[in-house]
Amino acid sequence: MTTAVDFHEASEASRHRARVDAVVSRSRAGLIVSHESAVVMHDLPWFGRLPDRVVLTDPSRERSQRLRFADKVPALGRRIPTVEIDGVLTTDLVVTAVDVALRCDRGHAVVVLDAVLRRGVLREELRAELKRRPTRRGSARAARLIEIADALTESPGESLTNLLFHDLGLPAPVLQQEFRTRGGTIARVDFWFPAHGVVVEFDGLAKYRSRSMRGDRAPEDVVVDEKLREDAVRAIPGVRGLARVTWRDVLPGGSAPSALLRAGLPVPKAVQRTPQW
Repeated sequence: MTTAVDFHEASEASRHRARVDAVVSRSRAGLIVSHESAVVMHDLPWFGRLPDRVVLTDPSRERSQRLRFADKVPALGRRIPTVEIDGVLTTDLVVTAVDVALRCDRGHAVVVLDAVLRRGVLREELRAELKRRPTRRGSARAARLIEIADALTESPGESLTNLLFHDLGLPAPVLQQEFRTRGGTIARVDFWFPAHGVVVEFDGLAKYRSRSMRGDRAPEDVVVDEKLREDAVRAIPGVRGLARVTWRDVLPGGSAPSALLRAGLPVPKAVQRTPQW
């Protein structure tokens, strides 16, 4: 039994999953957990807050309905591919990703699109699902995001950084580029712009704060190790600049464009802050 204390101490995703279970247990058969709620069911990455209400696709409805604990979305005559997750009828990965691309801001959309590509969904499947949608509202934006999405990103922060490169009109970087340092070790960097000799690393800071990620090392030891690694990357022949960006930098209004310009990338000088999504 989940208590109120358990609920408020749980993660954002765990709290939303509890809402899903509560709403589904009191709903009629045939409703499909979808959109952001399906993101939680599939354990896809997300950042920030999730909706307070559970999102359900209702094949019997022709219009949306907003209830106290749920938002019902019409299927508009479509057949909805589904999977069962712990007995809960849920949109499959392809439908979930396209739903989010059409409903949510570009930042959250590209995080989910990248994640489903990493799980083996094909880009062509996403394109085909988008074409099946009867409404054109938001479809052009979603189509662009499907093309931007990249399975080689390894975290939501990297997804947002890659989206920023596109927004700034930068050339497409090489993701997860491996270099051999002078010491003979292999260094893998998040983004590499070979024409400009610039490395970009997204630093989510978890490696310093999370005991599970840093192992037996103290936070100050992790800082020293990262500094030594950065020095080794800077010393690689051909590397002329390195930018390290964080969550604060890549979220809208952040200072990532200025950091990228200082590192040597052709960022328009008029753009000093991360654009809105």
